[in-house]
Amino acid sequence: MTIADLVAAPNSQQEPFRALVHVEYQLRVLGLLCAAADVAPIKFSTPGSLESWAEYGKKQSEKLGCVECRTDVSTIADSINTVVTEESKLSIRLARNRFCHGGPVPESIDHVVLHKVLADNAERIVRIHEHGHVAELTPYFRRIDGELAALHSFSGTAATYWPRRREARDVTDPDVVDALKKLNFHRGDRLLDDFAQDIERDLKGFAERDSVYVLVSPPEPIAVRWDRRSSDGPVPRVDRFIVGADHARMWVTESGPKPYKAFLADVCNWPLLKRRLLEELEEQVAAEKRISQELFPNLQQSVPHVPTLVEFDDDYQGPQTDLTITAACAEVTEGIHAYRGSTNLITLTGEAGAGKTHSLLQFARESLAADDGLDPVAIYISSSRSSATSLDKLITERVAGTRILDREPVLALCRAGLAILVIDGFDEMLGFRSYDDPLSGLQPILDQLRNRGAVILSARASYSEARLWKSLAEHPAKESHHRLTTMKLQPWRRSQLLELMDHLSVDAAATEETPAVRQLLTTPFFCLAYAAWKQNDPSGDFLRFVVDTYLQRELSKLTDLQGESLFSHDDLSEIFCEVAELTARTVTAEVSESDLVDAAEYALGTELDEKERRRLVALCGMSADWSEHELSFSFTHLAIAEHFLARQVVRVPFQQALALLSDVAVSTLCAQLIASMWPAAREERLNALITALQSRVSAAPSPQECQPAMASLGELWARVHGTAQHTRTVSRIVVDRLELGGSGTVTLDQAQVKYLVVGPGVKVRLTNSRIEQLDLSRTSGNPLLDESYTQVGELFTQGGLASTPRRIKELLGLPEEPVDESAIEAFFREKIANARAPIVVDRHYSPPDEDVRFKWTREHGDKWQAFAKRLVAEGALIEERVNAAGPPKWRLRVAEAFFDQ
Repeated sequence: MTIADLVAAPNSQQEPFRALVHVEYQLRVLGLLCAAADVAPIKFSTPGSLESWAEYGKKQSEKLGCVECRTDVSTIADSINTVVTEESKLSIRLARNRFCHGGPVPESIDHVVLHKVLADNAERIVRIHEHGHVAELTPYFRRIDGELAALHSFSGTAATYWPRRREARDVTDPDVVDALKKLNFHRGDRLLDDFAQDIERDLKGFAERDSVYVLVSPPEPIAVRWDRRSSDGPVPRVDRFIVGADHARMWVTESGPKPYKAFLADVCNWPLLKRRLLEELEEQVAAEKRISQELFPNLQQSVPHVPTLVEFDDDYQGPQTDLTITAACAEVTEGIHAYRGSTNLITLTGEAGAGKTHSLLQFARESLAADDGLDPVAIYISSSRSSATSLDKLITERVAGTRILDREPVLALCRAGLAILVIDGFDEMLGFRSYDDPLSGLQPILDQLRNRGAVILSARASYSEARLWKSLAEHPAKESHHRLTTMKLQPWRRSQLLELMDHLSVDAAATEETPAVRQLLTTPFFCLAYAAWKQNDPSGDFLRFVVDTYLQRELSKLTDLQGESLFSHDDLSEIFCEVAELTARTVTAEVSESDLVDAAEYALGTELDEKERRRLVALCGMSADWSEHELSFSFTHLAIAEHFLARQVVRVPFQQALALLSDVAVSTLCAQLIASMWPAAREERLNALITALQSRVSAAPSPQECQPAMASLGELWARVHGTAQHTRTVSRIVVDRLELGGSGTVTLDQAQVKYLVVGPGVKVRLTNSRIEQLDLSRTSGNPLLDESYTQVGELFTQGGLASTPRRIKELLGLPEEPVDESAIEAFFREKIANARAPIVVDRHYSPPDEDVRFKWTREHGDKWQAFAKRLVAEGALIEERVNAAGPPKWRLRVAEAFFDQ
């Protein structure tokens, strides 16, 4: 298509109003040709009006340097004053303006005269173009789908081009935008021009094709003539708009001005639309409940809605905590309207099972059910079970049931602040197959929102959420502006857990059991799993039950395009086992993306294809975060990581398990799980594994060379041999908590124990060991043999607490040794001389009890107070008053006399 095709007169049988509109199009093409002919064109206005383009053409023609072309331009400009109705003597300009302002097309239009004007104008425009004044048509003209189109408007970040016979098209190509930025634009009445462009854009989704005609002629209101699309056929409408106080965009009605969004609400039948959206949403809520029932079939009662609380990121200026998801969404979208200059992008994050989908559905339901006038509603879009191949198609698919909306009207409502787009599981959309660039799937709607509205995003996996966040922060969508906000679902509090348990008739007191169980009971999914376990088989292992349910939940996501599972239950279990070993060996909670894939391939014994690799890293139930310049993955719950590490120890061959325990220090929980999982029928007994581990530890040249093995040995030994009915010995163990029960003598050689509990019937011999805290409150008498008490840091008995050797001996009933006063004084002098911090004391010369740095002052009972008082009196220590709140305090400073004594 050429310039001649653009301006050619329409068929003489064309309806009059289209011919009138084409006159304006001819004048636009003429004005743009004149501008293209000048390196420094006179300011011109977009979109402009019939009169403005005529005036611009006359002024700009002076730069053509050609009398013949200037004459043609002037003739074309004056053609708008040609009378085309005999009776009313209306010119083309007046007839066009009257029609666009809502009047009827004059019946007495002289079609011959009007067609001759169009034909003559077209001939003159082609002659001007062919005269050679224009060397380059771009960026005033551009090819769209093979057809030439004229510039319609430019916002600074996007240009709109108007083809002859198709809808206007937005172009955001950087070269086009940069070229247009260099031109000398005059925006006319910018507020009115921008408003007019937005009205035309918003009506695309509601109007019959090519039926929208907008007239901007200040000081008159903007007039829009269009045909509303309906099931009964086109409905002609004329609407008028003004810009009111504080630049407010208003719709002019018979009852007075109303907000512009009231116009869009009227166009889409707001009450009916809300009702139909709510009906569609209820189907998705029911689908979510069915999934829950499939996972927990024994929960016969309906699961209540227990609101999850939300926390904002540190940059959010507003309430940070104690907001429900509904209140939080309302907070970030409060006052949302179409023209605030940036799109508010909100990402909702949370642990696996935290209830992101449930929370977003609840927010959408409440927004649609509320009778709050024109407050924004949430349009919930989920990729689950969808065959859509792009976000545009997914939106259309999800709102098709309303029979009112498709993609363009949805985005129009979002731009106007009537709707908030909620995209749940955006990383599962088929348009997001490039997981490394999830922004590409969101790009179309972000550009069309034009720095307006709000979008709430939730990813099935934190992988895509982390990718998206980094992409938006570093590479904004074209020249769009975004305000990035993160909402994180907080762990459930005990009150929320008790509310759920009470409704499901589950004994709430039982939730106080092991730390491993309590650690998991912070998300709705695991709380439901706990309730199901209690009603199903509470005698079994809870962690095993919840992990199997967890795997089943993940498998429902790991499917191909046909819905077939990419991995089996055993596959996923083995992958997690390998990842757990990898994180344990590297002594970190995280693995890199490549290590994650390597672990999966090793577990499965085969190389993953591209589809499996991408689905694995995106939906494997692990948390993804940026670590320096790459993504790292970690288990969402530590207890689950410990569970799979224990599974790995149990499932691998004996020698491999021994090697793993020698290299990795397992935790108390992991040791408990290993002991509970070890098959009774396995040829190699768990006792044999502990014996072999003891041999490795004992054979090491020094304890420093086998610290991980010592920790594994200590935790496993504590689980298996801590309670026994015989004499037992263990050497070189490291353990946090060791409970000794049963009977017999237990010998701990070179042991490091933080907390040792000794039950009745047990005797303990310590050799070259260190026990930080010894609890003898369950027994009476002294179970420590020989001089074992010297290896105890703190003793707790029925008679009290002791933290000094003298006091420990006293509580154990051991005879007190003669006091060596000179040794005590030497001890205090050495401590004072080597003290690294000022010695602050009260009026009794006692340091604060909570200051562990001066624990040595209590080693010999009240001897310190007398010693300090004497040295102050002798001038060896000097008292200095400390300015501090509370009781008076003094700092003891060493004087020269201290070293002379």
